[in-house]
Parts: sequence; C-alpha cells; structure tokens
Amino acid sequence: MDVIKFDKVIDVGTLRNSRKLEDGLIAPATEKVVEDVVKDHSADPIKSLDDIDRISKYLVENKRWRDNMLFIVGINFGLRFSDLRVLRFCNLINDNFTFKETFAVFEKKTRNTRKRKKNRYITINNAVMEAVTLYLENTPGICLSDYMFRSISNRKSKDGNQPITLQAADYLLKGIAKDLDLTMHMSTHTLRKTFCYHQMVMSNNDSRKLLLLQKMMNHSSPAQTLDYIGITGEEIEAAYKELNLGYSKFNYLNNVNIIEFDAGNLDDSDGQKAM
Repeated sequence: MDVIKFDKVIDVGTLRNSRKLEDGLIAPATEKVVEDVVKDHSADPIKSLDDIDRISKYLVENKRWRDNMLFIVGINFGLRFSDLRVLRFCNLINDNFTFKETFAVFEKKTRNTRKRKKNRYITINNAVMEAVTLYLENTPGICLSDYMFRSISNRKSKDGNQPITLQAADYLLKGIAKDLDLTMHMSTHTLRKTFCYHQMVMSNNDSRKLLLLQKMMNHSSPAQTLDYIGITGEEIEAAYKELNLGYSKFNYLNNVNIIEFDAGNLDDSDGQKAM
C-alpha cells in the first residue's frame, strides 16, 4: 500500500489572527529578565452569570450549604466582609419565622468616618431566601440568634456560635476558584465587587445607578467606583484591542460610517447652516 504524505501547510491568515507564533520565528530567552512592575493583588468580580451558577451548583452538589449561603448572600447584599460575617439569622428573619423585606446595617468601616450616623438598608431578594432556606433545611438545630456563617472550627467557643473569619472565607473562595479552574483572582472582596458589577450591567451602565453605587460603597467619585468593580479596566483593555492602527486587514473605521459633507452647501430647507 502506498502511503501518501501531506506537507504541512501554514494558514497564514489563521496565524496572523491568533496569538500563537509558528515554531522557529523567535528563540527562547537567553538571560533572566526581571520586570519592574507592581504585583496586582486586587480581587476580581465574577462577571459571567454562568460562572455564578457553576459555583453555586458546585457547592450545593457537594452539600456545602453554609458556603453556598455565604456566596449567594455576599453577591446579593454587597456588604463589606466585616459586616457580612457577623450577620445573624434574626437580621433576615422575623420572630414569626417569616423573611423580612429589609433590614438595617450600621456599617463598621464608615461608622467612624461619617459625620452623620446613618444605617444602610438591605432588601432581601428571592435568591437570598432560597439559599438561606436550603441551608436551614439541611442544618438542624439553628436558632434565630445564631450567626449565619458560623465557623466550622468552634473549639475556641463554648457555645459553638462564632462567625467565620476573614482568613477562612478567603481560603474557601480561593479553593472554589481552583476547583472550578476559574482564572479570576478571588477573595472576600470578590463578593462585593460582583454585586456592584452586575448592578451596572443590569442597568446598562446607567449613570444614576453609578451614582447610587458610589453612595452605597462610600466612594469619593464615580471613577473610583468604576475602577473598583473592574469596568474601567475592561474599557482600557478594549481601547487597546479595538484600535489596530496599521493592521493590514482591519482598523476601527471598518465599523464606523463617516459621512463627509460641505457645510456651506447644506440645503436651507433642512435647517440652518452649521456654524
């Protein structure tokens, strides 16, 4: 039987549109190069709704009822973790065992910085009620006075009712990201940033929502809020990718209709001449 050999044909078009260089175009580094840049420690919001669903489904399938409740409540309330960790079931549930519509939080970080002492009011939505109910259905012996996110290690507590620590929550969130191969940098700040990010997306980047979030986050400017939730970074990345000056097959004008006209020849019937 004859064997037919095919020469490897390089698709130049595919090559130029990908980020993978053909072998042999450049040699490996011959010396160690130290980059003078600051390491980025900032947490990312979870921007994909599919990733949010994956995380919750993963926690529920593994019967991690507390962790799922922490995740869902965190991304729906947008509280700093210092305020989130100390929530008790009585903050959300009435004495007659019905969910409240809203409840007040006196935020720890801003209580000493604001001249006028003011509560923040949190509304309880369906996602939160579902996650809390799921936890209670699978965790017997819970009281209204219990912390919602109790520490699994209760050796230091006589009554076993101590809230989860920042370090423990950070560890479990990073573990979730690793288990699900999520590329984002996840920490407790991720919960709050995810809340803000999807508030902006849900409003189609409405300026009034931005001002509302600025007030809720106690930021000094709208720009700080956009940078906090990662929208500024997205826009900066898009600004680089979409420009393509000097690119042989595409530039930003390809998708823009520019009409040139002589302002002096405008028909008076269409309005006054451009000034």
